[in-house]
Amino acid sequence: MRSVLGFLTLFFGVIPSLLAQNEFDALRYSTIGSGGTARTMGMAGSFSAIGADGSAAMTNPAGIATFRRSEFNFGAQFQNTIYKADYLGENLREARLNFNIPSINYVKADVQYDASGKPRKKGLSAVCYGFHVNRLATFGGSMAFQGNNRFSSVTDFFAEVANRDGNPSQLAAGSLPSLAYDAWVIDYDRGGSGRYTSAYKDSIRNNDQTGEIVSRGAIYEYQGTVGLNFSNKVMLGLGLLYSSLRYSEDLSMLEQDRRKVDLTDISTLDMASLDYQSKFTDKGGAWAARVGIIVRPTEQLRLAASVHTPRTYTVNSEYGYSIAPKADPGAIGDWTAQFNDPLNTYKYKITTPSRFNAGIGFVIQKAMLINADFEFYNYGSARLRADDVFTFNAENSAIRRNYRNVTNVRVGAEWNVPNPDNKDQSYRFRAGFGVLSSPYNPNVAGLNTELKKANTVLSCGFGLRDKDYYFDFALSSQSAAGFYTPYPITDPRFASEDQELTYKRNRVFLTFTLGLNLDY
Repeated sequence: MRSVLGFLTLFFGVIPSLLAQNEFDALRYSTIGSGGTARTMGMAGSFSAIGADGSAAMTNPAGIATFRRSEFNFGAQFQNTIYKADYLGENLREARLNFNIPSINYVKADVQYDASGKPRKKGLSAVCYGFHVNRLATFGGSMAFQGNNRFSSVTDFFAEVANRDGNPSQLAAGSLPSLAYDAWVIDYDRGGSGRYTSAYKDSIRNNDQTGEIVSRGAIYEYQGTVGLNFSNKVMLGLGLLYSSLRYSEDLSMLEQDRRKVDLTDISTLDMASLDYQSKFTDKGGAWAARVGIIVRPTEQLRLAASVHTPRTYTVNSEYGYSIAPKADPGAIGDWTAQFNDPLNTYKYKITTPSRFNAGIGFVIQKAMLINADFEFYNYGSARLRADDVFTFNAENSAIRRNYRNVTNVRVGAEWNVPNPDNKDQSYRFRAGFGVLSSPYNPNVAGLNTELKKANTVLSCGFGLRDKDYYFDFALSSQSAAGFYTPYPITDPRFASEDQELTYKRNRVFLTFTLGLNLDY
């Protein structure tokens, strides 16, 4: 379980162990769509029925069967992520820029010829092979927050978790409650209630809290594809792929006590401040497949369909914590040392749902193409499991209850303008938009209205095409909204929806692709 669980505590109940993974992992690794060539990005990723682009194979592998020449391309991408966070009525804005490689594609087109040496028009017209590297998801971002919290302390969260785990002798070595107890930021009443409480000596809370959440990582896939072209009317494709993920998240938070204390009364002195940090890293991989078909009933119309199999990631997690308390001057047992928990490890599996994609494309007098994609996806079918005694029954029940089927829509267009001074060149102008439905079931009690809203994608692009090379760039903007709780707490004495950290996130991708047409 993470120190930052998003909305999970409010909607899915208390997670039983700080060593377990949670529903948010399944959602994170099931949500994809930030890579590809600049051509596909400029059309908001809508390309399944058109096909003649290397990274289109990540949607429909039949697309490579439309190639008539071999091709190689690679890209570069700058991503700027802006978070606007509201915590306890105070607003902060944080931006983070990173660079990545969104795609590398190679397609070998083997055109079939008839006995007269002309390209075959009937039967098997071409066999195409491809190898593709595409970035499916980007996790990089930084979100800062601050506010005055009169509801709770992070030590109340530590105590709540410890009360689920038992007396001090039962606390698991390396767990967060064990570290909090060793750091003296929670106390245990051995002779009375047999419960843990915050090291604050009263129930009054008045803390200035400042913090930052930094995330990094991506999901990449490596796919080999074969495509068959029959009479330039029916294209079939099969892609076998390996998907790798890496995600890390670091939380740092400083809590400073603003209660008025009498420094002459030693019985009232306790903590002055607390520096809390947590971090975790997930690494994993999965094998999967895609199959697809494109049908051309006429020269102007293209129809497409593809199926993506589920992916079962074997994930290795590392996680750890740091607690650095500081006592009021003169307090009994004055402590200032830092307590670090060595990294713990855990291995589990996440199965992400299968996908079905349908597309329709139009080619208008070889001057314009329009494509619309419809993606059907059931977030509620994701599953977590492990090979040990932990069953993930509660987490999987929450996935079924709180996630739903979605339909995502992407539409893109490309306008081809020949260069009047060079018959071998043309200019391409592109635009696209997408509506990505919220994965959350709107019937979940207390669901924040921001989470019901669909995410949007807006994009545009430009390309220069020559007979031997091409260059494309795209600008794409993706918006989303949500919220975190810096520490999830359910004790009614301290819990409050007012201490949710709500945010709006906007990601802007600037993508470049250089391609070479290869003759053999």
